[in-house]
Amino acid sequence: MEGFILLWLVCGAAAASMAKTKGRKPLIWVIIGLLIGPFALLMLGMLKATAKGDHDYDS
Repeated sequence: MEGFILLWLVCGAAAASMAKTKGRKPLIWVIIGLLIGPFALLMLGMLKATAKGDHDYDS
């Protein structure tokens, strides 16, 4: 059970990191990553980067 929780926490952090590099909002993707785990990483991996990329990161 602890491994499952740890996996979901890692997925949340990884989703935030990927979102930041793609110009997306990391906080939203942390929440999505915590809710659906590895599937969030798959979804984010399929999304294209925004036109502004990492330069639009304000948080």
